[in-house]
Amino acid sequence: MARGKLDALKGTIFIVTYGRSGSTLLQTLLQSIPDSHILGENYNALMGLFQAAKSVRRSRAKKGGKERPANDPWYGASGLVPKRFEHRLARVFLEEVLQVPEGCRWVGFKEIRYTQAEDDFDAFLMFIRRAFPNAFFVFNSRNVDDVMKSKWWANQPPEKVRKLVLKMDERFAEFAKEHPDFSHHVFYEQTVADPKTLQPLFDKLGEPLNLELAHEKLAERLTH
Repeated sequence: MARGKLDALKGTIFIVTYGRSGSTLLQTLLQSIPDSHILGENYNALMGLFQAAKSVRRSRAKKGGKERPANDPWYGASGLVPKRFEHRLARVFLEEVLQVPEGCRWVGFKEIRYTQAEDDFDAFLMFIRRAFPNAFFVFNSRNVDDVMKSKWWANQPPEKVRKLVLKMDERFAEFAKEHPDFSHHVFYEQTVADPKTLQPLFDKLGEPLNLELAHEKLAERLTH
């Protein structure tokens, strides 16, 4: 991928949610942004990159403070550059997973597996924020009872699902409150009732909200 494609990006959008929250609808609504490329899920491919970056940061912080001889178990740790490593991981992800097209200004995707981060949730998102250009998070929540009705959760104990969804909603709200400049929390019920409720999100992104197109998207039947 030519470097110019990445330099032309206005930013990267990450739709953060859980299964059956209505995030595919949000994905299609964000695709209405001119020159955007908003994709679907990838089995949380970023988690592995986060874990790698976390290990490099830990190695540098704990063992890289001094030069070590070649026969030391941590030989080479002082040469690690975590920030550079993170940016290169992000570049590979943009090139190989999101495959930024020519003329793209916003690129991103939605993922429902952020639950895998557990107590590393904030750290995971801040890794993304550091590594990707102008990273912006869109949290999507839905009424927990409606989420639990989905067959997607059928093999899970109902109370486990309830607890997980409510915990994620709590994390979404706390992060959005703490970082309003690069995150926004939306709710499925509000979006389908009136897509104009997305206006504050689009304002933060500095992009127009095409309500006519939004209503067309709402009228489309999803295939899953």
